[in-house]
Amino acid sequence: METLETTPRFPTLIDPPDVLVVGAGLAGLAAARDLARAGLSVHVLDKSRGVSGRAATRWLEVDGRTVRVDHGAQHFTARGNQLRMTLPDLIANGTVREWAQSFPVLGEKGIEGREPERPRYVCPNGMSALGKAFQRGFLPEDKALALETKATAQSIVRGEATGFWNVLLEDGRVRSGHYLILNLPAPQALKLGGDALKPELRLALQSVRFDPCWAAMLVFEELPYLDWVGLEIRHPILGWAALDHTKRPLPDPPVLVLQTTPRWSREHLELTSEEALRQIVGAAQELFGAWVGRYRLGVAHRWRYAFAAQTHPFAYLAQDNLVLCGDWCVEPGVLSMGTGRIEGALESGWAAADYILGRTSGLHSPAGETR
Repeated sequence: METLETTPRFPTLIDPPDVLVVGAGLAGLAAARDLARAGLSVHVLDKSRGVSGRAATRWLEVDGRTVRVDHGAQHFTARGNQLRMTLPDLIANGTVREWAQSFPVLGEKGIEGREPERPRYVCPNGMSALGKAFQRGFLPEDKALALETKATAQSIVRGEATGFWNVLLEDGRVRSGHYLILNLPAPQALKLGGDALKPELRLALQSVRFDPCWAAMLVFEELPYLDWVGLEIRHPILGWAALDHTKRPLPDPPVLVLQTTPRWSREHLELTSEEALRQIVGAAQELFGAWVGRYRLGVAHRWRYAFAAQTHPFAYLAQDNLVLCGDWCVEPGVLSMGTGRIEGALESGWAAADYILGRTSGLHSPAGETR
């Protein structure tokens, strides 16, 4: 994208898009896809090398083989109407499949089963495939969204004359848009927005709370027989275990994913990855047996903003032509606290797109807007 430099600090974009999206997580991509389908021009920025945010897939090299591991969001449900309507297309093209209908619980009395509840869906090629589907498009008429990776936003400024939002990137470049969507964890959006945010918007963002999480990825040569694919755990250190390879086509090697509890994660957030892995594996050995320590490759990853512990009570936040969305927003009457990161993110992104489309067509609904 060409730029015309007016000052060394803020070169001005030529023909800025209708909508600029910061953050290629699922909420931002869902919003961008709907807006593009409505005929608006959209440009997406992300600081990482790929898309999907915390619906993440790690690619590990083990003995010359590449192994996919979901170390962020593990699965998702489909309770909202729009996701239920979208799901058949994602299943038909192989992006999504059903994985389980409930997960047993490991507590003091051992593993206790649960009755089937509702389908839990996964992506056979890794959870990041969901974001890739929205970015590339999954309907015949879709075109790939303009995506710029390794683009770290440093600050935002609204142009006084144009009303456009300018995003200053870490390398000094600027990207602009008539509308700006910030698809970031609330603390990061608060920091990025700075003085450009109205006081009431800042207060709303400050009320959102996140829990961190450590995730351990263990690749094995073989595993003992286990009669579960995912397991909720009631334990001071571990909260979740998954046989990640059961999501994949054979012959992926066995992979165990372990995620820690919010309290333990907060208290041990600044551990090195090596020490976090050691303690997580030690706890898993006490629960499952010595075999947990016989992995071929072990990696630990820290998520600072893993779960929205305190959400905002609307599906998005808005300040004129600035919109904020993410899995920390909850749409009244559709989703509830604890529904899940992926579905919550998608619903928030779709609601943000509806807000922009309402304003561009003069049919703005005020739900979620701060005044």
